[in-house]
Amino acid sequence: MDYPAVAYIGGAGPRRHLRILAPLVELGLTLVGPPRAAYTGVVSAFLRRSPLVLALAVGPACIIFEYPTDTDSGGPGDAPTDIEPTGADNDPTEGCPCAQGTELIYALSDQGTLLSFDPVDLTFAHVADVACGGMHDTFSMGVSRKGRAWIQYSSGDLFTVDINEPGDPIDCKDPGFSSGHPQFPHFGMAFVGNSESDPCDKLYVHSCIAPDLVGPDVGALGVVDPQTLELSTIAPLDYAWGELAGTPSGRLFAFEGSSPPFLAEYDKMTGEMLEALPLPELSPGVASAFAGWGGDFYFFTAGEVDVGSSVWHLDYDASDGNGQALTLLAPHAPGRIVGAGVSTCAPPDAGSVTSGP
Repeated sequence: MDYPAVAYIGGAGPRRHLRILAPLVELGLTLVGPPRAAYTGVVSAFLRRSPLVLALAVGPACIIFEYPTDTDSGGPGDAPTDIEPTGADNDPTEGCPCAQGTELIYALSDQGTLLSFDPVDLTFAHVADVACGGMHDTFSMGVSRKGRAWIQYSSGDLFTVDINEPGDPIDCKDPGFSSGHPQFPHFGMAFVGNSESDPCDKLYVHSCIAPDLVGPDVGALGVVDPQTLELSTIAPLDYAWGELAGTPSGRLFAFEGSSPPFLAEYDKMTGEMLEALPLPELSPGVASAFAGWGGDFYFFTAGEVDVGSSVWHLDYDASDGNGQALTLLAPHAPGRIVGAGVSTCAPPDAGSVTSGP
């Protein structure tokens, strides 16, 4: 997930990323965060079309959201219309088999480069650049059993690419998703298995507005119907920002919060937070993504705009004998990672979180 820079006019708060869009005004949300946070600032959201400036009162301060014109970043309102349509992702009547390559973790850079990451030998491999109607401002990604990487752009539009398609670049396709849901202008996403006995999966989403936006019902958990692609809300959440990861057995996890961030497990049917594990060593920075694989989690975080993401491993199931240890695997990935996804064809999950945020 990628975030614009924030230039603070007053206060000494952290230079956090605040992607707060017009739907915030429609929902009447209020910024709530750590007392030290200075929310007065100018947010450049890199959107297209004509510039738009609006303001929200936040206690004694005021945030100004400036949306400058950008003709080729994939801003809202100018989604390409010449992209080939594609059908529903999984057909339950076929048993939802696994496509080739769906056992790996896939990572997406902010420039639209698709990479694979092998958690066994800890290596990245270039898959292809994504060609999607001239758009390259990617935001987040999930990967399905069918071998499709579902990519959201900063416009809010959702397109897919086949990870096994030959050639480079590979063309995106339009699954027919309609963006613009007021609770999900942008979202983190992951495919999650239906249950241990049902291998088919669904795409779950977490609203992505701002890491420091915390309070009753400021965020939401949703699910996309695999056949109709209709996005529906499961439950409100107290965190307005979150990345998601799913498991073959039907467990749903989120990387959310910022002071510190934490790993939470949610009931995917009700939106109830079951348990959470604080991760004070990590920071969402200017870009973040994560994925679950084989009972563990892999985090990709970038603290600076022009630096590749750091890669972290959380031994979530404590199988290495050192508890739930968090280890830095690599200081710089080949690019700034804004999306990571692994299908439900990956090795099964294990373990449970042990402490709260």
